[in-house]
Amino acid sequence: MLRLSSVFFCLLLNVQQVFAEDFSGFKNKLDLAEDYLVVSPSRSITILESLDNLDNAPPELFIRWHQIYARTAVYTSHYDQLHKSLEAIFKHHKTAYFQQNMTSIMSALGIWLRHAGYFNDAELAFECSYKYAKNDRQRLTLINSIAIVASSKGDYIKARNLYIDNHKIALDLNLSNVAALIESNLGYLALYEGNTADAESWLRKAFINYQKINKRAGQVSAGLNLLMVFLIQENVVNFERLHEPTSTLTHAFPNEAKKALLLWLEAGYKKLTGGYMSRNEKEQLQVAYKQLESDKIKMLVHNHLAKKLEMSLDLPTTPTPKRFSSTWFNLVKTCNWEI
Repeated sequence: MLRLSSVFFCLLLNVQQVFAEDFSGFKNKLDLAEDYLVVSPSRSITILESLDNLDNAPPELFIRWHQIYARTAVYTSHYDQLHKSLEAIFKHHKTAYFQQNMTSIMSALGIWLRHAGYFNDAELAFECSYKYAKNDRQRLTLINSIAIVASSKGDYIKARNLYIDNHKIALDLNLSNVAALIESNLGYLALYEGNTADAESWLRKAFINYQKINKRAGQVSAGLNLLMVFLIQENVVNFERLHEPTSTLTHAFPNEAKKALLLWLEAGYKKLTGGYMSRNEKEQLQVAYKQLESDKIKMLVHNHLAKKLEMSLDLPTTPTPKRFSSTWFNLVKTCNWEI
């Protein structure tokens, strides 16, 4: 009997060892996918989708897979996928790994809620994330996110004040990545308000800083918004200087919304320089308009590009306030995890 027990114990150890080795490889691929996030999110997606046995993975690896996938969804504007990953993550809200990663999970939730138009709920998620933030970088990034929500709600004064205060702190702490993000958002806010001089100043700073830290997603966003500024200013020389590097980065980046905006910007440049827009090109622009990332970008395109191209577009309607409803979202409202 003792011998049988020993054999069973050895078999159990072998099974556990094989299991650990299997998910050791899983973990290594997650590390690789995370490494590619900034430079090539499409490569991250390929690695993640090549992994089998996700549903049987330990909770920490399951959550981490969805965390990384959620970040690729943000980079590529695939917000439906972001929602799916968040739904999956919250199934494990009682686990230690979930609670240890509260800040990033709640931040991702806030991003999805904002893009889905649940502005007040997005603010709740970001405030919950802030409650569990572990360092200055996270806190500054989250205040920036709250400022974006304020801008989305039309409270531009609150948004600008938060951005400005945050920017000073980011510079004092030498957080270049956060400073570039805030500069880009200040530039976009000024662009939307029609202040192209301030927009150009902030966006130039953001673009240069994103180049220094080699953050391609940031370069694409700041570059496209700068191209918009130059078109509004009818500054052909500056547009031509920036167009090629921004176009190259945008086409290499797996984000259809950014490519759609680039198409509109190129059409605006063609009109500005006396080019002719064919019926087929205008039909392509109609399709691209529907792919733009947000209602605010659609408004910019409508006001500064479509009118000059003599194109009629469906303007986005003013969003009606709405609240997000889900059983697990009640946990976010309470925001009381034991960590």
